[in-house]
Amino acid sequence: METKLVDVLQAIKENNFEIPQGQNLSELTTIMLQRVGSPDPVLRDDLIHTILTKFIERDYYNADQLKNILRSVLNKNYLFYRIKMSAREENAVFKRSFSVLLIPPIMKKHQQTGLLGEAEVHRVWENLKRYMEQEKDHRGYIQGKGWAHSMAHAADALDSAAACNEITRQEVIDMLPTIRSQFLIDKPYLFDEEERMVTAVLTMFKKIEPDERVEWLETLLYQRKSWDDPAEEIIINNSKHFLRALYFRNLDYPCDEGKLRQVLETILRELRKQEAY
Repeated sequence: METKLVDVLQAIKENNFEIPQGQNLSELTTIMLQRVGSPDPVLRDDLIHTILTKFIERDYYNADQLKNILRSVLNKNYLFYRIKMSAREENAVFKRSFSVLLIPPIMKKHQQTGLLGEAEVHRVWENLKRYMEQEKDHRGYIQGKGWAHSMAHAADALDSAAACNEITRQEVIDMLPTIRSQFLIDKPYLFDEEERMVTAVLTMFKKIEPDERVEWLETLLYQRKSWDDPAEEIIINNSKHFLRALYFRNLDYPCDEGKLRQVLETILRELRKQEAY
C-alpha cells in the first residue's frame, strides 16, 4: 500500500500537482491524512505534506473541506496523538509535528478569504497553546526518518495564527510563557528552532504593548540554581540562542525605535553572568 501511494503521489508532484483523471480528491486527501505521520520521510515530508500544502494554496478544496481538514488535524488523533505517553524514541512525534504544519497554509487562506469564523480562529489558538504545553519530543532531524522538528513546525503555526486579526492581545500574553517554558529546557535545540520561533514572537509582539514585551523578555534571563549541574548549561545556551536570534532579527526589523535592542543587550549581558566559565 505504501509503495503504491508513493507512486501515485510522486506522479502528482512531477505533474505540477495536477490530480490524475479519475482520482477522487476527497478519497486521496483522506488517505494522505491517515499517513501524515509516516516515519518514511519521502512519503511524509516530500510528498504528503508538500502535496496537501500545494492543494490548499491552489484552492483545490472548498471552505467546508478546508474546515474538515483543520478539524481533523486539531483532534486527539493528530495534533495530540500519544502526546502524553509516547517515548522519545517513538514515531508518534511525526504525526503531531506534521499535523501542526498543516495549520499555516489554512490560516493563510483564512487571512486571504475570511474562511473561518472568529470562534474557529480562537479554537486554533487554544489548541496550539495546549499542544505547546504538552509536547515533550524536541528532536529536530532524526537519522533515517528525517525531520520531526516539532517546535519549528509549532512556530510556523503560531506565526500564521498570530497574524490573524481575531487573535487578541490577551491571547498573545497567555501564549508567551508557554513559549518560554519550551525554550528554557535542558535539551539543546540544534536546527534553528529558535529562529523559527523568533519569527512567531515578532508577529505576536505587534499585538502587545512595549512594556509587555520587555516584561516577558526578562523572564528569559535564567537564574542558575547550581553551578555543578551541566543541564543548566543547556538551558542557558537555549536562552542565549533565542535572545541572540531575536536581537539580530531586530536589527533588520526594529521594534520600539531601538528600545528593544537596548533591553536585549542588557538581558544578554546579565545572562552571561550565569555562564560557568
